[in-house]
Amino acid sequence: MGTDLHLIRAARREFTGPAVLLDDPVLRERAGEYLTDLVRPSGLRVDAAARGQSYGEMAAELIGALVPEDEPVDLLVLAFAVHDALPGRATAAYLSHVCPGTPMSFALCDQGSAAAFTGLRIAAAHAYRRALLVVVEQSVLPYDPGVAVPDQHRAVALLLGDGPADDGARITAVRQHADVGPDDVATLAAAELRALGAGDPDVAVVLGAGLAAVGPPLGGPVTVAPPGQPSTGVWWALLDRLADDAASRVVVVDYDAELRYLCLVATSTDRP
Repeated sequence: MGTDLHLIRAARREFTGPAVLLDDPVLRERAGEYLTDLVRPSGLRVDAAARGQSYGEMAAELIGALVPEDEPVDLLVLAFAVHDALPGRATAAYLSHVCPGTPMSFALCDQGSAAAFTGLRIAAAHAYRRALLVVVEQSVLPYDPGVAVPDQHRAVALLLGDGPADDGARITAVRQHADVGPDDVATLAAAELRALGAGDPDVAVVLGAGLAAVGPPLGGPVTVAPPGQPSTGVWWALLDRLADDAASRVVVVDYDAELRYLCLVATSTDRP
């Protein structure tokens, strides 16, 4: 689908250490009890010494740096795949409270790396003057999930609007495909990338680590998001590409092999 969303500005941050909220022994005990009850049916044990990060704390820092008081937000979307250190907390509602404009807010999860793309698609489908997409992931779980977790605590926030952007960047297309098998993803990804201009000298491509493994044939400049940050990796790399004067258009594409989602976002700037 096409969009009229402009990327007004963006922020990103890497966080070290555990959530400050976990300094409170009462909150820490409650979180441990909550997780213990959740994982017990799977035969897992909770390590009380493991302390992760809070998406509320992470996102609040980016909101403070990104959204002035005189630029109220209408919609806030929190996208994540790994639960945070306080999984029983209504984090999206809390972020609405700390964000200028007290926006309508909700969280997107259980979609793997597709969650942020879905957030952009929802923002584009409704007439919001300003929307804030916050993509977060944290790297510490107090039990063995049986799969790899992110390498670092990271967050990326995109402030989007229906007016001109500070740097001229705008979202021109959001495309999502469900139930794409590993045998079909390279062909479909290559076709979609060609349709969005990949191969032209002024079009840069950001490949998610999940898609780089299957390697759709491409021309033009290509950046592969490093492994280990499945939710924030491509958005972190997108901000680097948008700052590169050599490309007037950037296409982001990622594939979640476990959930079989193929997602693309195309951006354009006013640079000739």
